[in-house]
Order: sequence, then structure tokens, then C-alpha cells
Amino acid sequence: MTNLEKEDIVSVAQLPYDWDRLRNKTVLLSGGTGFIGSFLLDVFRYRNEKYEDGIRAVSLSRRGGNSDGTVLYQKADVTTPVVYQGKVDYVLHFASNTHPHQYSADPVGTILTNVLGCEQLLHLAAEKNARFLLTSSVEIYGEGTEAAMDEQYCGYLDCNQARMGYNESKRVCEALCQSYRKQYGVDFVTVRLSRVFGADRKKDTKAMAQFMAKALAGEDIILKSNGTQRYSYCYVADCVSGIIRVLLDGVCGQAYNLSEDDEGMTLAGYAERIADLAGRKVVYRMEEDEAASKAAYALLNTEKLKGIGWKPLYSVSEGLERTYKIYTDRMAHGTFGQERFFC
Repeated sequence: MTNLEKEDIVSVAQLPYDWDRLRNKTVLLSGGTGFIGSFLLDVFRYRNEKYEDGIRAVSLSRRGGNSDGTVLYQKADVTTPVVYQGKVDYVLHFASNTHPHQYSADPVGTILTNVLGCEQLLHLAAEKNARFLLTSSVEIYGEGTEAAMDEQYCGYLDCNQARMGYNESKRVCEALCQSYRKQYGVDFVTVRLSRVFGADRKKDTKAMAQFMAKALAGEDIILKSNGTQRYSYCYVADCVSGIIRVLLDGVCGQAYNLSEDDEGMTLAGYAERIADLAGRKVVYRMEEDEAASKAAYALLNTEKLKGIGWKPLYSVSEGLERTYKIYTDRMAHGTFGQERFFC
């Protein structure tokens, strides 16, 4: 793990939150081996090491993992009944297919992982009387406008495209949460994520990650559009700090948008910033990509989240600079593809 990665983890772990609400609690989550989930688990590891919080995490994944003093990795398929005999205080559903080209390659699996996984974990939360947190997406809003969308906005989705299975299944997950609250009294909150970026360890087909990969390889960045699309983004450290804030202080039944700011950045601006960091340039090459989002605007209004005490640690530009530096540090030390655990 690089020094910047450790700095990010410590920065989140030392935020002035009510951490006592996690002391000696058990957090069960899906997607704990993923990009966002693994960062959250490192925050828990640091809290336990530094402050003896006694947080116990149970991470469900299809491939399991090596358990430690903080995290118990349990092999599981979240689309089937989830069995855990111990107490559970919080249930978090992170597991999801978030790669656009996989939406096209496996649209059925994308929908089922989202919806069935959500249902199984909601059932467990009801059984354990645990607070449930769903990570939803900016994609649920459909077509946006030039103005940042608040949590009440609802835009058009073309249901005749298989790619929309991701968007629609996230909407169904949110409806399931509301239904479990009404029928079974489940205490839940939802975080609607913008486009999250950072130094992931896994291969990523999203345009944001491909821009970074090109720059790190010393190549020019290829942009397959004019780049005028304006999106909200969130650096992974701020994403996790927002999730923790909602978990601890979010109002039951409410959804919260999560992004760095309301103005966002154009796709061209995002690519140009990465190219500038690497001393390369952006090459514009118009091509149709059926897996790509067709939204011209996807901006999130974050006033509601800020209203419960959250604020970002970094700007998008600062997050990109940190991401690039983490990747180059890994390459320099030969740790580019190794798993990241706080130690």
C-alpha cells in the first residue's frame, strides 16, 4: 500500500463522526472485495488498530478471502439465501456489476445480482433487526438536465434497451427497500453514487479508468465523443466518508446523493486533466459505443447529504492527481496488481 493510500484511509477514519455507534458492532456487507467495499474495510481495520473500536466486519463474496482480526470473509452468492448465525447490527449492499461493457455482455446477471442480492440482504436485515444501507446510482435518474438533480428528480429511461437493466434494477432495489420498511419495519438508508474513481486494483472497462490506463502506459487518451457530457464524480475516499455519514446519521427511508460537487466536470475536462498529469494529449475519435451512457448531463445535487454533516475532502482535480500518483508509486515499487490491505 502506498503512502497516499494510507493517508486517504486515515483521513476518513479520523473524521469527526460518531464512531461510538460502530464500537463493538458487526457490519455485514456484500461486495467487500470490490473497490469501495475494500476501502471501507481498511477504514475499519485502522479504527480497530488505532482506537480499539472492536468493529467486526463480515464480507460476503463469491471467492471468499483471508480473514483477519477485523474482517471475516465468508464465501457466498448473495442471489441465494444469506446465512449468518451471529448478531448483525448493520447490513450494507455494495455487490453490483458496475462495468458498462458487462451490462451488455450479461444483462440478466446484472439485474439478478442487483435485485436478488438486495432482497436476500433485506431479508437478513429484517431477521437481525439491523440497519440496511443500499448503494444505488446516479443511473436511476435517467435523462438529466443542465441543473443538478436532487433526490426527488425522475428522468426518462428507455426500457427497450438491454443496457437499461442496470438502471431499472437499481430503481427496483430502492422500491424493495421502501417495501421492506413498510411491511417488515426495516430501518434503511440509500446512497446514490455518482461516478466513483480512484486507484482500483481490478480491470475496469469504464471510460474514466481507460483514460487513466492510457496515460499510465505513456499513450495519448482516446475520447470517442466530443466530450461535452457533464457528469458528477466522486473520489473513493470521499465516497466512503459519505457512505459512513449516511450509515450513521441518515434518516430512515431517505436517499442521499453523493458526489464531490454540484457542477461536475465535462468528460473532455476529465480526460484533459489526466492527460495533463501524464504529459500526454487527448485525441478525439468519434465512435459509437452501445455500452456507454447516453446521458448528456448527470449532475447530482448534494445539499441533502451536506445537511447531515458531510463534506468532501478533495476536489475532482485533486482526486485525479492523487489517483495518478498512487498508480505511479505502485508501478515504481512493483506492487501494481497486488491486493490492498491496510497494515
